[in-house]
Amino acid sequence: MQLGTIYEISNFFITNNKQKYKIVPHAAMLQFARSTVFKNVEEDIPEIPQHKFNFVEFDQLTSKIDINDILSDVIGRVISIKGIEESTINDRMVKRRGFVIQNIREETLNVTLWGEIGDNIDENSLQTMPEPVVIAFSAMAAKQYMGGLYVASTSGTSFYIDPDIPETKKIKKRFSHSIQGIDFIAGSTKKPLPLEEQKTINRTTIIELQALNPYQNQETKFTVKAIITELHIHQGWFYNACPRCYRQIKQSGTSWWCDNHGHLTTMPISWYKINARIEDSTGGMNIVMFGKTVQSLINKPCSILTIQEGYTDPAVIPPILNQLKGMSKIFVIQFRPRGAFIDAVVIKSFDDDVQPLSLPAPTIIPSTETISSVTSFDPETPQVEGKKTAKRQLTFTKPVSGEEKPRSEEKLKKIKHE
Repeated sequence: MQLGTIYEISNFFITNNKQKYKIVPHAAMLQFARSTVFKNVEEDIPEIPQHKFNFVEFDQLTSKIDINDILSDVIGRVISIKGIEESTINDRMVKRRGFVIQNIREETLNVTLWGEIGDNIDENSLQTMPEPVVIAFSAMAAKQYMGGLYVASTSGTSFYIDPDIPETKKIKKRFSHSIQGIDFIAGSTKKPLPLEEQKTINRTTIIELQALNPYQNQETKFTVKAIITELHIHQGWFYNACPRCYRQIKQSGTSWWCDNHGHLTTMPISWYKINARIEDSTGGMNIVMFGKTVQSLINKPCSILTIQEGYTDPAVIPPILNQLKGMSKIFVIQFRPRGAFIDAVVIKSFDDDVQPLSLPAPTIIPSTETISSVTSFDPETPQVEGKKTAKRQLTFTKPVSGEEKPRSEEKLKKIKHE
């Protein structure tokens, strides 16, 4: 098949369209097989439009963030193009390229192209084209990063430079007298750490991590190989967040209030917050996971669970979150303050391709002795140079002596005697 050629197609199947990542909003889709026949149509027929788009206005994209049932088409004049960079996505290096486009209302939108599609845009050709240069992107997914809206390419994305459509003519007319050219920005020369180095940087064990003073190590990221053993969902699993900074917001009358950004002019978003416990062979500790970190583990945005699947009660755990329990990962942990407290926050996780951790089944010990251990840190306690200082509290309960046998044991002997 050749792009732009008209065919008569026969011997195909009709199936239901996909539930997610639809390029066009149709209920049905064509499915080709080996027996499908494509016959080139050469006779004169009524003209078929070369392009068909379903453009979404920039200010409507916020409502489509992480809602990818139908993908979005966008169009605008090119403001800037960034050189190709590399990022680590799902444990692999991926190319990315950034654009900024502008619509006729002078609103701007960030665009990210992932993979090889960014290589197909010829910067030299764009530099020789008359201004303004219009570009349309199809099958894009609305996303959010650090409070900012952007659209990202998908496997179905294509781009069209100065497409012959009415929208292009409107944009060119609107900016026909603009003297602003395309800003070509060099890509970052800073290479991300190789994946294996990211997995092992500042590698530590849980007992070593607990021995550190978190107040003095807030700038350091640590990696630890551990398994999630408990979910503390009684503290809730999501909260209503500001779409710009992801901080928890409060309801103020009929609107929402963010301590950073005041009254919100847009709806809040649902943001994961999972309190959990991780363990390795040296011990266990409590951690907190937010937003995209949790999403990367279960492959589902929080908004899907709250908006589409109806899990609006933070005290009711969706079944999919139970998949977290028992996961063995390499966790990247950073100490972050929370008021008067400080949390161990998981900011990223990696699969352990070498040897995933598995803890032995717990051994049930008779209740003859109980030892509880708590490590705490006091920011006012002076630290001895070259040493890690922690306060360790041990609580012992009195062992049950042979003379002080439990009543259940006495009852058991009585039953045997009778």
